[in-house]
Amino acid sequence: MEERLFENDMTLSEMDAAVERYLTEKGSAIRILVDIPLTEDEYIQLSDKLLDTERNMTTIQRYRISMLLAWAYALYYGKEESKEYCAIMSGFNRLPQYSTRQFYKICSRTFEEFGLNTYFPEISSKHQLFGMMVAQAGISELMAPHFCKLLDELLDGKSVKEAMDEMEATNNPQLEDIANISSYHFLENLLLTARELMRDCHSEKYTEAELRDKYAITSSRLIHTCWAWARNCNKVCA
Repeated sequence: MEERLFENDMTLSEMDAAVERYLTEKGSAIRILVDIPLTEDEYIQLSDKLLDTERNMTTIQRYRISMLLAWAYALYYGKEESKEYCAIMSGFNRLPQYSTRQFYKICSRTFEEFGLNTYFPEISSKHQLFGMMVAQAGISELMAPHFCKLLDELLDGKSVKEAMDEMEATNNPQLEDIANISSYHFLENLLLTARELMRDCHSEKYTEAELRDKYAITSSRLIHTCWAWARNCNKVCA
């Protein structure tokens, strides 16, 4: 049975406490938000609770980590039921300018407080925030085969520029989102790091735990995805 972070009858406060407790216990293994494992049912459970709360700065501050976690998983799962939560989060750009700056500051401080990867010293624009959230959503199970195949093609000589162009032109909407919303610098570094990670995975010189130590800021979920892909490929080719 798949392990769950939330019980079915939890309040939002209890769910928020469970997320903070998990972050404390797992520490450096959590590099991006989706390294906190939520089933799709748990994501819906959390987002429904958040949608039922009054959306103001007090609530945002109180449930900041749960709010960002639900947003990351809305992008990760990319299902029809995700749209309402994404729409509400993107609507914060309609707040008064002071409140918008306060919202960006809360997001920046939350990533820093919980030791999550940050790609900007301080979030100061909607574009930066959305790029950050795409990064925090990582590589979903739906896009993983395409992404891993792209990494293998990079190992075979495809250029990073060609890979980036392919991500923008693919029919996979989540890969397109990563390519279109992310900065060039972030996308380039993601592909370069993931290419080297995949090389090490194929070498079979490292355990998954050793790879997490070697790639200390790379998503634990991405490391597992590449490691599992390489093991399967190596078995097929053996």
